[in-house]
Amino acid sequence: MSEPQAASGVQARDAAAWLPAIPGERIAIRLHAAQVQGRFSVMESLAEPGCATPLHLHAEEETFYVIEGTPTFRLGDKVFTTAPGDLVLIPAGTPHAWINAGEVPSRMIATFAPGGVEALFSRIAELPPEELVPLAASYGTILLGPPMTVAELA
Repeated sequence: MSEPQAASGVQARDAAAWLPAIPGERIAIRLHAAQVQGRFSVMESLAEPGCATPLHLHAEEETFYVIEGTPTFRLGDKVFTTAPGDLVLIPAGTPHAWINAGEVPSRMIATFAPGGVEALFSRIAELPPEELVPLAASYGTILLGPPMTVAELA
């Protein structure tokens, strides 16, 4: 997948290419790091109910802005449910995960600083765990545990 060159302006919502990511999630890379000399990247996530990320960490700062739904986040030992309009800040190196434990899809904007890790997300769809772990590590993302479950939130 080629990365667009730097250009100011507006990217129309319908112009985004949606890619499969983890089971139940589609992502659109809204801004590639290459467009801003690696300073950051921006992705949009649309996650179906039950979709969950594995517990992981990476060197990038990450923020999530919740647009729709009520995803639940784990940051270190803390677990909390968010609502539309909430912003989640994940400091670099913090073990974290999220799950859409709600009954409707969640939509979030994720920003990474510095950028570059967004390239991983275009490659992870349907990979078995034995291939995902080394691929994620090659982008500086360390998988620490399985995805969150609804049962552990009860």
